[in-house]
Amino acid sequence: MPPETDNLRLDELHAADQKDREQVYGSAADVEALKLRDAERRRELLEMIGQGGVNTPNDLYHAAVLFLHGAEPKEFLAAHRLAVMASINGHRPSRWLAAATLDRFLMSIGLPQTYGTQFEHNGEDNRYQLRLPIDDATVLHFEKRFFGVPPVVERLAQLNRRIAG
Repeated sequence: MPPETDNLRLDELHAADQKDREQVYGSAADVEALKLRDAERRRELLEMIGQGGVNTPNDLYHAAVLFLHGAEPKEFLAAHRLAVMASINGHRPSRWLAAATLDRFLMSIGLPQTYGTQFEHNGEDNRYQLRLPIDDATVLHFEKRFFGVPPVVERLAQLNRRIAG
């Protein structure tokens, strides 16, 4: 039976990951430095996983977020698996993460996203736009609501308000 207490070091890594994402990165050097910090966090996470240190729904969620900020399809797929396990174990924020990690994985292997969770910044007009392509033909009418995925128009408005603010 896994421990019922959250991994405090993993909580710290997640907090650092989120703090990094509050910054606005303008230069290529800033982006590269962020990628290096992300890679170091994932390296430490892999050690934790190898030592049995990722157990609770919060741990699964935090690990999924760190893998979501990876660089390779296998990391995005790991993020998806972890988010699904956390969601199954009752961690509600993991529902959205399960949708987002699937979209990121699909796009990383050249397939359309399903839920419309992946956006990109258009530097020319300093606005976010939906990353295309998207194929949501098989998405059930209640599925996005179940996963906590807002309508694309609503999410675009949120992202673009963040730029303007």
